[in-house]
Amino acid sequence: MDSYTSETMKWLDERFRLTDANGIYIAHQPIYGFRSKLSEPFHIIKYIGTYQVMKMLSHLKFDSFLDIGGAEGYKAALARELFNVKVRSCDLSIEASNRAKDIFNVDGEPTNIHKLPFKDNEFDVVLCSEVLEHVTDFEKATAELFRVCKKAVVITVPHDPKEFIENNIKNKVPHAHIHYLDAHSFDFMKSVAGKIVFARMLNPFLRIIDAIVDGMEVNQDTKYPKAFIRLYNMIAPLVRIFCGKRAAAMVVKLDDYLSNNTSYYSGMSFIILKDKDCYMEIPTKKITPLQVINFTVPLYYLNK
Repeated sequence: MDSYTSETMKWLDERFRLTDANGIYIAHQPIYGFRSKLSEPFHIIKYIGTYQVMKMLSHLKFDSFLDIGGAEGYKAALARELFNVKVRSCDLSIEASNRAKDIFNVDGEPTNIHKLPFKDNEFDVVLCSEVLEHVTDFEKATAELFRVCKKAVVITVPHDPKEFIENNIKNKVPHAHIHYLDAHSFDFMKSVAGKIVFARMLNPFLRIIDAIVDGMEVNQDTKYPKAFIRLYNMIAPLVRIFCGKRAAAMVVKLDDYLSNNTSYYSGMSFIILKDKDCYMEIPTKKITPLQVINFTVPLYYLNK
């Protein structure tokens, strides 16, 4: 294991041990419900990514599913719920893999994406969501994902400005985005893939709407005018009253439409097909944002 990956593993282990003062695990994904303060912020942005993954899965015929970089097992558990398939969730962090088992009863183990401990074609579908931008060698990692899948690999990655990536590398930011990725970043797989399906997400013009519907208070130390921030923070409590889960679902749908019908987006999703026959233009199951938003678990006490 290279030094960067080793340091990332240590950082992730610490992250997936985080709790509040009462010992409640602070989740990476919004597993406790919309606007819960016991998970990382920006819930709608996370819902957008998860909705896009589930929507892409709805076009595939599959019985087994592996999530690489699956954190606390949220997406694997949701795939099991929606598609009634056998699932597994692995992560570089042993603590993340433990959380997946403890919270969602999803089996997993710590894995290095550059050398996966699985047989060729072991899982019908392999997911890798918001991971490849972090790894040392994303082409080698993608090849490993493709090796262990039997039918398809589903990938989501950000589309960040090049300057952002260069700054992360220059400042050696831990667990940062260290690859600039665009719509052609996986073209190197065309020689072995049956087909590559591409979609876009995270329209940047909706970011302020995301924040408003999230009902988050915004720190004064931002690029926006302080008078605007003060006004926003004053109305945020009212937003939380009148804009609930249905409003959040509408924003997720709006993002899907705008991202794929305009040239503005900051996230991408790909299906790299090994078996073209497993992909259907008409989805096998209708997926709605509310199905994603309503998928929650009780509070999990880490050391209880």
